[in-house]
Amino acid sequence: MLALCLAASAAVAQEHSEKCEPIPKEEWRPQADLEKMLVNKGWKISRVKITNGCYEVYARDAKNSKKEVFFHPKTFELVTAPQ
Repeated sequence: MLALCLAASAAVAQEHSEKCEPIPKEEWRPQADLEKMLVNKGWKISRVKITNGCYEVYARDAKNSKKEVFFHPKTFELVTAPQ
């Protein structure tokens, strides 16, 4: 039981290393536009939230693969973690 609690705590504490540079909110493209772009590519979106200044998308792609990806809020470019 203790091991399960510790594992759950570690998962919650996990930080995403994907980050977008800070830009004013008025320069962000609408979330609905991002969702429409992804749906047009065959994605099924479960949730979109803002994390580290990026749009974080939980979805399934056209091949039904689970996705958790980050997009730049101004360009909708894919944001990857620094290597």
